[in-house]
Amino acid sequence: MELKNIVVIEPDQAASKALVALLKDIGYPNSYPLEQDAGVFQLNTLKPSLAILGPSIAKESCLYHIHKLKIIDPLMPVLTSCVDCISEESGMSAFEGIRFLNPDPPVEILSKAIDASVKWREENRANKDLPIIIGHSPEIKAVRQKIRKVAEKDITVLITGETGTGKELVARSIHLKSQRAGKPLVKVDCTSLPDELLESEVFGFQKGAFTDAYRDKPGRLEMAHGGTLFVDEIGDISLSLQIKFMQVFEEKEFSRLGGTTDKVIDVRVVVATNAKLWEKVLKGTFRKDLYYRLNIMQIDVPPLRKRKEDIPLLIHYFQNRYCFEYKKEPLAIPDREYDMMISYSWPGNIRELENIIRRAIAVSDWDFVIEELNRKEIEAEEIREPANNEDPDLPRLSKDQLSRLFKENNFSLKKISKSYLALAEREIIIKTLRDTHWNRKKAAQLLDVSYKTLINRIEELRLKPYE
Repeated sequence: MELKNIVVIEPDQAASKALVALLKDIGYPNSYPLEQDAGVFQLNTLKPSLAILGPSIAKESCLYHIHKLKIIDPLMPVLTSCVDCISEESGMSAFEGIRFLNPDPPVEILSKAIDASVKWREENRANKDLPIIIGHSPEIKAVRQKIRKVAEKDITVLITGETGTGKELVARSIHLKSQRAGKPLVKVDCTSLPDELLESEVFGFQKGAFTDAYRDKPGRLEMAHGGTLFVDEIGDISLSLQIKFMQVFEEKEFSRLGGTTDKVIDVRVVVATNAKLWEKVLKGTFRKDLYYRLNIMQIDVPPLRKRKEDIPLLIHYFQNRYCFEYKKEPLAIPDREYDMMISYSWPGNIRELENIIRRAIAVSDWDFVIEELNRKEIEAEEIREPANNEDPDLPRLSKDQLSRLFKENNFSLKKISKSYLALAEREIIIKTLRDTHWNRKKAAQLLDVSYKTLINRIEELRLKPYE
């Protein structure tokens, strides 16, 4: 494949010009330097086939550039000198096709890196929708590391996690990193159909099997032959259907509805659920033998509230993606709305964050964000509110805290009062910071303390914006 255009993004202008000149000398005449603040539309105008990110770019900026480049073309190869952005060891690589390039590379090394990038693009030409698991938190690194470990082993994988955390992305990543990558990935959504229709959808049917069966129809199992069968929300299927799934997973054979012969299948099974399957087993609504058959290797996808440090990256990615998709100029996020999105608990996880940003870009307005997220927070608080008449805003010492105080040799009423006051102070500071969306100057005014005093207490109590 011929490289049409190569873009070089390097803040050091001298280094940028030198690299562009080198690329032209070795046979890539259409090489162009770009400013570090180049936007997604400017990048798209050049229609690059490959991008090189220079060594002077900071880690965060490097990730942001990769976002923009991969939004334009998921298959665009990127060469970068930022180790953190490509290290498989550290789990930092959210994107495919990212390769390391030493600063000031010799001609031979540069040529080999470009050739390898071209080869990767050719090999993955059919995979236009590569899965992207964005983040650099320890939790999401662990997920990517587990994907790499299990992908090449042809074993069943159970993916768990709340709705909207990206379980399907994990399943697709496992498939595309496996030896079955060139074969189909077929999804079965257990929540979209009633049991009778789901059974015929999965296993297929023979002509005449039931009233409307006018022709033979292969099921999803047959469609997945040689590839991967992804069963989403398996915790929602009935016990009778669980038995049929168990037989297929154990024997690798099945028959269509109304069929008289068994068909042998070769599939890798990946399942996902937002339910706590073991609790379902204890209640008798999920078969124990199926649970153990599925839980050979488990990957738990963390909720967004447990990986807060990934929110800025996700905001940047979705902001650029939907501006590009809707052909709109970048829509800056006001500080107040941005801070709210950082501190919000996101019960709907990444899907909720994505939908909020998509809506804001579509209507070119961020004004609704604070009102909507505040309303959702209030609704969530009302759900958590105690059923009795006790005041939920009044802080209380827990039983464990009281128990520890009683066991101490120097126990006294004064100690209990001191512990209660410390708890009350913490709760009041957290509540005031939330109410002001972490505007610390305003919070200090409301609490009637100096700004410096409040900052000191925040540091002493180790409070964070998502407390």
